[in-house]
Amino acid sequence: MLDKIANILQQECKLQTNNLLLIGVSGGPDSLCLLHALHNLGYPIIAAHVNHGLRPEADEERQVVNQFAANLGVDFISCRVDVQSYASEFSISIEEAARSMRYRFLFEQAEIKGASAVLVGHNADDQVETILMHLLRGSGLTGLRGMEFRTLPNPWSEYIPLVRPLLSTWREMILKYLTENELNPISDPSNFDTTFFRNRLRHELIPILENYSPHFRKNLLRVGQIMRDDYSILHQQVSNAWDSNLIRQGPGYLAFNLSGILELAPSIQRYLLRKAIAYHIPGLRDVDFECIERGLKFLDEDKPYGQVDLLAGLRIIKDGELFWLASGQNDLPVSDFPAIAPGVQLTLTISSTLLFNDDWQLQAVEVPDPKMAIQQSVANIDPFQVWVDADEIELPMIVRSRKAGESIQPFGMNGHSIKVSDLMINLKLPKRARSTWPLVCSGEEILWIPGYRLSHLVRIKPSSQIIIHLTLSRSSTT
Repeated sequence: MLDKIANILQQECKLQTNNLLLIGVSGGPDSLCLLHALHNLGYPIIAAHVNHGLRPEADEERQVVNQFAANLGVDFISCRVDVQSYASEFSISIEEAARSMRYRFLFEQAEIKGASAVLVGHNADDQVETILMHLLRGSGLTGLRGMEFRTLPNPWSEYIPLVRPLLSTWREMILKYLTENELNPISDPSNFDTTFFRNRLRHELIPILENYSPHFRKNLLRVGQIMRDDYSILHQQVSNAWDSNLIRQGPGYLAFNLSGILELAPSIQRYLLRKAIAYHIPGLRDVDFECIERGLKFLDEDKPYGQVDLLAGLRIIKDGELFWLASGQNDLPVSDFPAIAPGVQLTLTISSTLLFNDDWQLQAVEVPDPKMAIQQSVANIDPFQVWVDADEIELPMIVRSRKAGESIQPFGMNGHSIKVSDLMINLKLPKRARSTWPLVCSGEEILWIPGYRLSHLVRIKPSSQIIIHLTLSRSSTT
């Protein structure tokens, strides 16, 4: 047993005996075996325990693990977490919340202590259960490949690996090791509660399947290895697509090139979206097929703006050429939009240029050939340029942000008015940009909302003699 673990630690987990390791220890058979084995192999180790506070005996179990570590002369650290509040905040299950908070603590402590890896005690039976669970849920390669001996990067760290040295060791071998070394693990009664999906697999379904195929567990373990090999190829393609299409990232948001994502094969799109979700909520596993397909269907819709809720407080926002995946608690940056501060008024004259945000410019140019301008206006599909009748405009034009309660008579509505605030909502102008979006005005009348609507009052007509061409564009691309 020790020889096998020693070989796996070096060959599969890429760890050496002088590496400081942090071990997640619940006190159950697997983690107790792992802690004892690593100690006997001479690795410098730290035992880390998370008290989820979900059972009355949780405090007592912490003391048991602490004493076991002390008997080995191993450093011990622990914490107590509020799983109920975390689950409620992110709208996830108690089991998922406990797992997320546990791993977050382990990796935070690994970084603080300078540990080279975080180790957990998942065994071969856990692997079989995981693969079967994902199979029944309709998972793709991500789920069917199961867990890895060594995962880096992982949802919690870019440079500290998550390591599972017991992943090819069956539960009966672990129990035999504990008996031989007179170790008494903590018995968690929840492991026998068949209201939990994994426990039903373990105690009910797998025994039935073994009646059909005596080697079912070994066969499924082999399937996981095949899927991991296949996934490695797909993973590289997803990484390339991520690097090519990620435009911005920050606290609570990612922004991607929408057209680039839509050009990818559907399988790459699915895995990229899963990776983006993992960026926001590391280790979240309750991401089903319907959730991913709902997000991709929304991205493929022929609408430049809008948003859809995804899961766990995440939302996808279409923003012209970009799409964002953002958490509900964070505002997206506004620097991608032209903006003018409320209360500020700028003057726009013929043949002049105004700058916004150091990256946007508004130009007004008189067109020398009115007939040509009329033809261009009819054929125009760019909402960021318009042609207007100068005889209907009070010069110089004014550029400002919106005022409370004001209206516009949009071209195409036969002179009817609509509040600017309502129009912005109807046209899906991103909420964070509405209060500072520049409006081109003639006196008090709004003649153009760049990118959205021209006023009926300044539309050009066959009789128009003087025509002004207005263009809003990014200054860096002109």
